[in-house]
Amino acid sequence: MNVRQIFVVSILMALVAVMVVKIYPNYPTGKLGVLFYYCTSSHEDRREVKATSAGVAGLPLSPDTQISIIIHGYTESSFRMWVLNLTDVLLVAEPGSLVILVDYWDLVTISRPYMMANTRQIANTTAQFIDLLVEERGVRLGKIHVIGFSLGGRISGLVGDRVKSGSLGRITGLDASYPWLPPKTKDEFLDASDAALVVTLRTSTIGSYSPPGHIDFHANGGHIQPGCSTWYLPKTAEQVCSHYRAVWIMVEAVRDGSGAFPACRCDTRESFVHHSCACETVNHFSLSLNISAHGNFHFSTNATPPYSQPLEHKN
Repeated sequence: MNVRQIFVVSILMALVAVMVVKIYPNYPTGKLGVLFYYCTSSHEDRREVKATSAGVAGLPLSPDTQISIIIHGYTESSFRMWVLNLTDVLLVAEPGSLVILVDYWDLVTISRPYMMANTRQIANTTAQFIDLLVEERGVRLGKIHVIGFSLGGRISGLVGDRVKSGSLGRITGLDASYPWLPPKTKDEFLDASDAALVVTLRTSTIGSYSPPGHIDFHANGGHIQPGCSTWYLPKTAEQVCSHYRAVWIMVEAVRDGSGAFPACRCDTRESFVHHSCACETVNHFSLSLNISAHGNFHFSTNATPPYSQPLEHKN
């Protein structure tokens, strides 16, 4: 190699060394297990809380405190940008509320059997944490809203199954999905039996295995999202882009309030697009949706933020 090639190789090796030093301390070990954090004013004031009686005793809440529990997706952590943004808009939209972040980064593995087992462990630990809130602090389950993205959506369903003190108030599954293959038993899915109100948002085929909730929102048919076709890579990249659109729709929906993302109750995307659905019932993908209007709701979005757009037709 000439001097220039040696120099380039040296720079690349130095960059790799720096990356190893930065990444290695955060590499999943399985030793830390599930971590919980809580926030009261913004993501910047996060504090760790232990899933113990002593831990929940110090939480600043009352039985009437609105609690949002965010569960991130596979290969993520609670420090992802969408988690931080969602935390902040939730605390603004619901003054005096508490946001709890479930962080299972240390239990992430590429082994499907181990990840399936770890998923159950995450759900068990989170359900125990919620039961402690009820038993030790008198928190009302109706005040608890669990929000799960991707694998976190599936975990939220398992949490709902495992809470012993009653039924969770609400679960919102954001393109809920499963690593590699869907589970073999119905109990492993997020479905309408997991909370008093189960709301799903579908944005990609990655989340297509999730059964119906009480209210199911389909953004642009729930397969490919506008703007994701600019990813000039294989279809898998388009699906990843569409998959992650779910979290940004959620952030916008919370930030902009009850008027965001109006949707028509229609059986199919085709009937919505071609106006063969009368759109007699409109619901909004938001925190304050119409909880009595169940069924499949379709809406279209813009390719770039703001994603919400008005309905083109109403009854």
